[in-house]
Amino acid sequence: MDSSFTQVPLTIAVYPHFMDHCFAGKVVFPAVEALKVLAGLIGERDFFTSAFAPGHMADARFNKFLVLEPGQETIDALCNIRPMDDTRISLSLATRFSTKNGAMTRIREHCTATFYAKTEPVPNLSPVHVHECEEPVFKVATDSIYRELVPFGPAFHSIKDELRLARSGAYATLKAMPDDPDDPFKTMLGSGFPLDGAFHAGCVWSQRFFGVVAFPVGFDKRIIYKPTVEHQDYTARVIPQYQTHGTLGFDIWITDNQGDLCEAVSGAMMRDVSGGTITPPAWIREGIH
Repeated sequence: MDSSFTQVPLTIAVYPHFMDHCFAGKVVFPAVEALKVLAGLIGERDFFTSAFAPGHMADARFNKFLVLEPGQETIDALCNIRPMDDTRISLSLATRFSTKNGAMTRIREHCTATFYAKTEPVPNLSPVHVHECEEPVFKVATDSIYRELVPFGPAFHSIKDELRLARSGAYATLKAMPDDPDDPFKTMLGSGFPLDGAFHAGCVWSQRFFGVVAFPVGFDKRIIYKPTVEHQDYTARVIPQYQTHGTLGFDIWITDNQGDLCEAVSGAMMRDVSGGTITPPAWIREGIH
């Protein structure tokens, strides 16, 4: 394939439920939606000579928040496309912004990812992925999560019942909340709500065991084996892997009610993106020494 760089203008619809996705008092475009937009663009264009598997992506980075204004209906965006070879293509979602004095217009990248035209067999899950741990568990009610720990609006209350936290990971039942019926990409990667909810679980785990409000900033690899479906329930295992330079690394496994693996994320990176201005409430660290 040609290794040239291509820039494509995009108009992205802003659906009403996006207004429930907030950080530090601002509405931000969800990272899972950005990935869906990028996958949808590949699906619309003949980038690959072989079959495209939209659910295989790697080296994703959520670079900068894409802030939405109240009542905003569309986003004027750009997609930067860089084919790498016959099986890989790198895309980034960006917007234009003016400098403070208005003298210059610059490009701000919000999300980048590499998509692969290949599939992988479903792995056999080890016991740590299938069964909950036997160590002491700290339980957090859903109301407390979305009131004090991950203060999103009702449209993004993906964690059901209670979240179970242990040193070895977070365990959650997730609801694939409804997408907007007009979303043309709603089935491209399956529902984004289960992964978004798994990120919520990782955020709460980070608050309890590391005392930081960590939000996702990227991942090494994500493979969707069985696309999740809106209105259905799923189970997430969020398993800590490392901590370095303020970044927490997790593996995420999302399974359905039959125990089938729907998607796996390796090397999910989460960190404090508030500059230390947002801190956990004291009660979430109860019993931590």
